[in-house]
Amino acid sequence: MILALLTACAGLTVNDVTTGESEAYPELKSMYFHEAPQAVFSRAETVALTMPGWQNCSTPEPFVLACEAVTPKMGFVDDVTIWAVPAGPGMTQLKMRSASRKGKGDLGANAKRIRAYQEALIAYKPAAPADVIPEQAQ
Repeated sequence: MILALLTACAGLTVNDVTTGESEAYPELKSMYFHEAPQAVFSRAETVALTMPGWQNCSTPEPFVLACEAVTPKMGFVDDVTIWAVPAGPGMTQLKMRSASRKGKGDLGANAKRIRAYQEALIAYKPAAPADVIPEQAQ
């Protein structure tokens, strides 16, 4: 109950949320993977392209994905940035930022967007490769 009230209050004054850095949402952490940044970024980009309302995704730098997220009811455009950062041998940190372009508070929309994306990334299962039929001997 208290956490819900604090989260609601934070939404009135916070419009920029970054995993691991936002005091209003300490539970939102970066994700870590035992994979190279290329593999993590590829999966992160694939999932981002499936997120409802996300559009105009681009890669302004290696392993950085920038997208616009349009809110469903009001049509506000928010900025989403995802970074795949080396975090030691064989490790990658996936950081995420969601920021409103307008207003002083987002009513928790940016934190909700980050949670939804992280859940989608965890649930993502790549398609199995198509069955390969060997060439028939003649």
